[in-house]
Amino acid sequence: MGLGLAAHPRLAGRHAGAAVNLLARPVDLTPALVERVAFDREPLRLHPDLLAGIDAGRAAMLATLAGSARVYGVNTGMGYLAETDLSADEQARHQRTLLLGRAVGSAPWLPAEEARAVLVARLAGFVSGHAGVSAALCAYLADRLNDGFDPAVPALAMGSAGEVIPLAHAFQAFLGIGAVLTPSGGTQDAAEALAERGVAPYEPAAKEGIALLAGAPATAALALARGRAVRALRRQLLVSTAAAVSALQAPLDPYDPALSALDADPLLAAVLAGLRDALAGSEHASAAHQAPVSFRVAPQVLAHVDREAARLDAGVRHALITVTDSPVHLDGRFLAYGGFHAVQLAADMDALAVALVRAAELAGQRVARLLDSRFSGLPDQLSAQPGPYCGLIVVHKRVVGAVNELRRLAVPASVGLADTSLGQEDAMTFAFEAAAKLRRVEALTREVMACELLCARQAWALRGVRPPQMAGRLEAEIAPVGADRPLGQDLAHLVDLLERDQLFDPEPVSPPPAW
Repeated sequence: MGLGLAAHPRLAGRHAGAAVNLLARPVDLTPALVERVAFDREPLRLHPDLLAGIDAGRAAMLATLAGSARVYGVNTGMGYLAETDLSADEQARHQRTLLLGRAVGSAPWLPAEEARAVLVARLAGFVSGHAGVSAALCAYLADRLNDGFDPAVPALAMGSAGEVIPLAHAFQAFLGIGAVLTPSGGTQDAAEALAERGVAPYEPAAKEGIALLAGAPATAALALARGRAVRALRRQLLVSTAAAVSALQAPLDPYDPALSALDADPLLAAVLAGLRDALAGSEHASAAHQAPVSFRVAPQVLAHVDREAARLDAGVRHALITVTDSPVHLDGRFLAYGGFHAVQLAADMDALAVALVRAAELAGQRVARLLDSRFSGLPDQLSAQPGPYCGLIVVHKRVVGAVNELRRLAVPASVGLADTSLGQEDAMTFAFEAAAKLRRVEALTREVMACELLCARQAWALRGVRPPQMAGRLEAEIAPVGADRPLGQDLAHLVDLLERDQLFDPEPVSPPPAW
């Protein structure tokens, strides 16, 4: 039996010298470990004691299965056919065929890193022993992670009660059926990919097929991926807000860290401190008494984004140590269990999307104020020569279009039930749709931020003031707008830098301004 250390030749260089992530206990499977294995492609090793415990759980499951119990998906059909008993011959083929007939998805596929996260999260559900799978299956799964075997998993249209459609695609690849993703972004026949690695297809034993299809590992993986992406976005929103504050020369009172004493919210305190840092190095001499509300309430809106992101992160941590299989083997019994209904994570992704929509709306309002001489004290439209040149006024129209789509995306994906399997399955979470929606919200939020940053950069140039040091690279990347020019390229460049998180310095390198 392998210990999850095999490596495909194309990954040998990546693994050379890499720290091996040793999984010794179920609680070791943290979000940080999933990220290292799935996103950073670090190798994973399963401790022999863990494998022994998994086999002990399987032995107990097989002992119960040897009795007269009818076990869903093992000696019966599934869904509407749950009351149909299977013959011995049918049972022998059943665990394999379970992974075939349910693979009704197609492209677009999840990114390779997210597909890998699905595999790691599925392993998390197995290591407790309650799924009843073998240590051999767990080692095979870990080996495929280590040799870069990334299954093609559909990203959309998952209207099933659990995750049987995406998981069928993920794990039929172990049988040499379906497709895997290639480093170039294409797909390869799974059988060919296994042959390249010198690996035989896996043949699922009793209960292993249903176990590969059960639970909600993909929801945990997608929620983890979205939380990881939003981590950078949250910091970018904070710096973009500070850039707008600096550009408008807005009064600094609403961002004074002393205000945290009035609110027992540590997240708001952190945002206030972050805004202080993000404004470091800027020239600031506001003559206004009070800025528009979209500037003054920015700390509260940013703290709300952080709060929803923290809630999603907490849900992921819980999901990775929760057994979600059904049927689950517990205390010598097979029990039907609703743990596969990961409504919390789906709803949390919806809630985070709404919080980001609110933050993007606020940024859009700030763009409008920066373009208005009544608030900025600068030429209308941030034009270097109003009249012959339109300046940046059309940038606001792009903001309006993005915000319009964002508002439509604020509708929750996790609400709305339907009947499937002839009424046997009549409740679903639509977590894949919630994740896809959140991904689109992230992209549109970056687009609005790019517009806000472009306006801030122009305002600094018109004022002749020094920008905040954390946003200083913006001046080097984007030239000020004198005569009118096509600004789409500038915005595309800013969006790309934001997506790659290469626009802002991670930490200020000068003392914060006096308050």
